[in-house]
Amino acid sequence: MKSLKLFFYLTLFLFVFTSCQDEVVKIEQAPQEEVLQANTNVAVLMQRTTKKDGSKDNIMDNASCLSVELPVTVVIQGIEIIIDSEEDLQVIEDIFDEFDDDLDELDFIFPIVIIKSDYTEITINNFDELENLIDECEDENEIDDDIECVDFVYPITLSIYNANDELADTVTIENDEEFYHFMDDLEDYHVVQINFPIMVVLYDGTEKTVNNMDELESIIDEAEDMCDEDDDNDYDDDDCEDCTEEELVDLLISCSWTVDKIKIDGVDNTEQYTYYTFWFLEDGTFKAKEDGGDYIYGTWEVDMTDQGIVVDINMENLSDFSFSWVLYEIEDDNEIDLRFEDNRLEFEKTCIDNKIELKEILNEGIWIVAKYVDNDENKTSDYNDFEIDFKEDFSVRVTKGDDVVEGTWMVVYDSGKLKLELDFGETIPFDEFNEDWLVVEFLNNRIEVNNLDNSGNEESVLVFERL
Repeated sequence: MKSLKLFFYLTLFLFVFTSCQDEVVKIEQAPQEEVLQANTNVAVLMQRTTKKDGSKDNIMDNASCLSVELPVTVVIQGIEIIIDSEEDLQVIEDIFDEFDDDLDELDFIFPIVIIKSDYTEITINNFDELENLIDECEDENEIDDDIECVDFVYPITLSIYNANDELADTVTIENDEEFYHFMDDLEDYHVVQINFPIMVVLYDGTEKTVNNMDELESIIDEAEDMCDEDDDNDYDDDDCEDCTEEELVDLLISCSWTVDKIKIDGVDNTEQYTYYTFWFLEDGTFKAKEDGGDYIYGTWEVDMTDQGIVVDINMENLSDFSFSWVLYEIEDDNEIDLRFEDNRLEFEKTCIDNKIELKEILNEGIWIVAKYVDNDENKTSDYNDFEIDFKEDFSVRVTKGDDVVEGTWMVVYDSGKLKLELDFGETIPFDEFNEDWLVVEFLNNRIEVNNLDNSGNEESVLVFERL
């Protein structure tokens, strides 16, 4: 009986030993291009990629290397707000953006839990403790250690062999935190093999298949500095991260714009541009005009840079606008927020949804031709003493003593541009007004339209003023 038991245990030992050795040989003979080794460049890049990104809640803690565990209660302007999710951070942003002359201050209801970039959690009991942690981080928009321009797609499986206890195993990684801690313990393992292929997602949403360590190192290395990691102390200022240069250009040339806000070196200059209108013309001309003044000309260009989409404006006579402005936000295709260092410029579209308003203005009262210039020839005098009545049925009646001219009019919104369509048939001199006029600006008592040639240059200008 003892001999039988001894034979059984010997057989079991050989089976286990052989199985383990087969597994060890299999792993140790893994292709070198699939083996992950501690302290290599690719290992460092991978761990930096899996660090916890603390920039998303900078509007609360002003620190890109820290995150505040949610839910958390904050106090803004005496109001307690519970922040349950990342989406709730927009509430803070909206309150901060509502007024420019108040202090954008936020207080926490302590204690709170802070999560560091290595996923360490620390309970903070007061502001001084929090400030000490914040001081350990880099300042706003300074280069930090984490890589946010590329993300791993999970799960990822790894085959490992631990030389200390001679055990082979397969590990499945489900998220960044697990991967970070695994990478932190990497030197404790004898051999680690990544089971390729794996997937990564780049900052622009592009998915890439990775087949070996060299490809992985190259992808992370190239992507590291290819996006704005949004390490400023704001929230959701990447509303246009999916926008293209072409979309922005189409929006800018679609209509005229007014200044909703402009701050230069922290000084609010908005009031001095209250009566200005601006145009981004298709030929690259940037044009501005103050009510009753002359046109001021410059140039503009849209380009994609490492900072994102940039609107480069050059205007010698309006230096407040001459910067390479970074696109910060587009709101409902109505407002464009641009930033350059401490300078801020917000344009508001003047013709969107203005079709009804322009119709109502034209319907009210009697109008005259205050100005008509065609191909640099001033023909205003040809229309002296004519009175124009834009009727609600879209007929237009022009009178001068016993002379009467009949025509039609229509306000349309065509290809993103507000236009005034006039048709007086062949009646001289009003036949020259038979155009689809682009609306430049309109006030309660003044309307300016123009006609552009094929190159986008102003060919003629027509101004109506109300009696």
